[in-house]
Amino acid sequence: MLTPDIQQQSGEQMPRQVHDPGQQLLAHHPVQQLALGDEVWSLQQLLVLLEYGLRSAPDLTSALELWGEGISLLGLPWYPQLQYQAHATRLSFLPLQEDRPLTTLWFAVQLLHQQLLRQLPAHEFTLEWPERQRMADSATTGESLAIRYGPLPVLHLPAANTPYTPEPGLAELHEPLVSLIHRLHRLGSRPRSLLEQLKQWLDLALPEQLSLQELASRLQISTRSLQRQLAQQQASYSSLLEEVRKNRAISLLCHSRYSAQEVGLRLGYQDAPSFQRAFRHWFGLPPGEFRSRYFAQDEQPQLPAVVLYYAINELQEQSMRQYNGARVWICVRNLAFDKSLQLQCEDHDGIWRPYTATFERFLSAEVELWSTPSLPVHHPLRFRIEYRVGGHTYLDNNGGQDYCLNEPVLLGPHAAICHQLLWFAEPRPFASSPGHPSGRIVGRLFTRQAWTQGWALWPDGRREPLLGEPCGNGVQWQLSAASPDPSQPLCFEFTHPTPYQRLQLDNQGEGFLPRQL
Repeated sequence: MLTPDIQQQSGEQMPRQVHDPGQQLLAHHPVQQLALGDEVWSLQQLLVLLEYGLRSAPDLTSALELWGEGISLLGLPWYPQLQYQAHATRLSFLPLQEDRPLTTLWFAVQLLHQQLLRQLPAHEFTLEWPERQRMADSATTGESLAIRYGPLPVLHLPAANTPYTPEPGLAELHEPLVSLIHRLHRLGSRPRSLLEQLKQWLDLALPEQLSLQELASRLQISTRSLQRQLAQQQASYSSLLEEVRKNRAISLLCHSRYSAQEVGLRLGYQDAPSFQRAFRHWFGLPPGEFRSRYFAQDEQPQLPAVVLYYAINELQEQSMRQYNGARVWICVRNLAFDKSLQLQCEDHDGIWRPYTATFERFLSAEVELWSTPSLPVHHPLRFRIEYRVGGHTYLDNNGGQDYCLNEPVLLGPHAAICHQLLWFAEPRPFASSPGHPSGRIVGRLFTRQAWTQGWALWPDGRREPLLGEPCGNGVQWQLSAASPDPSQPLCFEFTHPTPYQRLQLDNQGEGFLPRQL
C-alpha cells in the first residue's frame, strides 16, 4: 500500500509506512469515544461494525453506501458522494468545513481499500489526492493503491455490477448490522450545528473544562479558524461554556439534593465563592435562594418551576422513523400571567425543533397542567422542556441528559397520575328501573411504584379493584366498572400490606369526575 507524506498545518508529518490503517486511524482521530444519544461507543467498536458491514454486504453498492454512512458516524467532516458509471464507480469526498483535515480521511480511505480487497482481489483502485506527494516505498503490505494528484479526494473503484460475494457465514448478519448502523447514525455522532456540537463536548467534559485549543483539535481545524466560525455565528468560547454551566446548574439545583458547593464543583469551579459570583451574575441571586424557591427547608421538595408530569406514546406507528400519538404533559408553577411553554424535540434529521404546549387545567391553586398536541416527531422521542416567564427561562432537561420516550409511558417525579377517566351509557336491561341510567366507567392511571393493590373509591363507600401491570418506568392501572351515576367523583388508593403503606390520589380532596361520552 502506498502512503504519501502529508504535511499538516501543525507541522506534523504522517508516517510513510502504514501496516495497519485501522490502528493509524485510531491514533490520529481526535477522540476515542463518541456519544450517540444516551450511548457511548468507542471508535474501535464502530470500525468493527463497519468492517463486518462490508464483509457481509450482498453487492458493492450496498457496501459503499454503508461505508459512506460510516464516514458521518465516525465524525469525519467529509461528505462522501457516489457516482455510478458504466465501467467504474467514483467515490468523491466533499469537505464540510473550511479547513480540510486530510489525515484521518487518508487512513479511512486506506482502510476501505484494504477491506474491499478481500472481496475484489483482482481489481485495481486509484486514488486522487489533493496534495502533491513523494511516493513512499510500496513494499509495505504487498497491496498497491495507485495514487495521482487531484483537487479533491476521489477513490476510483470497479463498476457497481462487479461480482461481490459476502464472506461465508456473514451474509445473514448484514441486515441486523445495517439496522444497527442506521440507528446509530440517526442518534448522530455529531450534532448538526457547530454550536450544538461544541456545547455537547463541553457538557460531557464537566467538571473538566475543555480549552478552545482542545475543541479545535477535535474538529481537526486550527484555533483561529474555530474562533472565526464562532464569531460568524455571534458566539464565543466563553459564552458557550457559560450557557452549558447555566443549564447544568439549573438541572442540578432543581432536580438533586447536592449542596450549592457540590454543584459548583460539578460545574468545574475551583471553589464555592467563584460559583456564587457566577450564579449571581446569571440570575441575580445566590444559588441557595434560587433553590429555596423550589424546595422547602424540610425533606419534602416542592414542585420546581417546570417539571415533566408524564408522557404517553400511543405507538400509532406511521413509518419506521416517525410516529403520531406522542403527547407530553407538564406541570408549571403559576409564577406570572404572561408565560410560554415549549418542548424542544429532536426530529428524524437530528435537528431540535420547538413544539408549543398549551394550558389544560389547574392541578392546584399554584400549579397548572399544560400539554402538547400529538407530536409527529422522530422515534424514540427525545425532548427537553423550556418555560419562559417573567424574563426568565426555566429548563427541565432530565438533569442534563434530556428525556427519551422509548416506552409506552414516561413518568415524571409524581407518585401517581390519573391519565383518563371516561363514563359512557350502556344499553339498559329491559327489567331495570326507569330513571336509573346504566353506564360504565373506565380509567387509566399510572404510579411510579409497584403497589400490591389499587382501588377505585366512590363517595358511598363502594370499592372496585384496579388491574395493574408494568408499563415504561412505572405501573399502569386500569379500571372498568359499572357506574350508574357519572356525577360522582372518584378517588384512588394504592396499598402495600406488609409493611403497611398507603398512597391516596384524590385531586386535592375533590376527587376526579369522569368525562361523559
